[in-house]
Amino acid sequence: MPVSREKLMILEYERPYIHDSTLAIILGGSEDRRYSWVKRALRDKILIRLRRGIYLITKKDPSLINAFEIAQQLYGPSYISFESALSYHGWIPEAVYITTSAGAKRSLSIQTKIGIFSYEHTPKEQFYMGVERKEDKDSIYLIAHPWKALADYMYVRRKKWKSFAEVIEDLRLDESKVEASDKQTLEEISRYYHSPRVRRFARMILKENKWT
Repeated sequence: MPVSREKLMILEYERPYIHDSTLAIILGGSEDRRYSWVKRALRDKILIRLRRGIYLITKKDPSLINAFEIAQQLYGPSYISFESALSYHGWIPEAVYITTSAGAKRSLSIQTKIGIFSYEHTPKEQFYMGVERKEDKDSIYLIAHPWKALADYMYVRRKKWKSFAEVIEDLRLDESKVEASDKQTLEEISRYYHSPRVRRFARMILKENKWT
């Protein structure tokens, strides 16, 4: 059976996910026609709904699916932070099975066919401070510098660490990675992070440790 033009265009779409707005351009026609086409595509497992308005294209190479990029498509504005960012940067040894993000809106957890995505609200002030844009293969996403991820972790988890030694013990941080890291973001956190408690802790870390 020949493949329809619409199906071929979707299977050849550049990303492994697709939004309703893009489907509307590809499919054209009335809203009812598009709804019927998407309903059939879901039934035939051409598409898998990740969340309302966004779908995974099932025939795509699985290696193209980057959970960090998907996270920002599902709920934004957001960036990868907390355990996911600390693991990515090699600061913590554990594998992370939930994709954790900081978000400017309310906290939310989204369960999908490709995993669980967790979003925790962090202050809007200086939201993107210490956040980097990354490109891995064909994916583009935003991720916190490890110091920003740690500050977000302390803020959201309401940690009351008294010393950096407690942080290292609690999270089993790789001290060699910490010592080799760029401290500029930590300096910025000590001045501008919205939470006074986190700012004070960042200043204490800088004073307590004399890194070269």
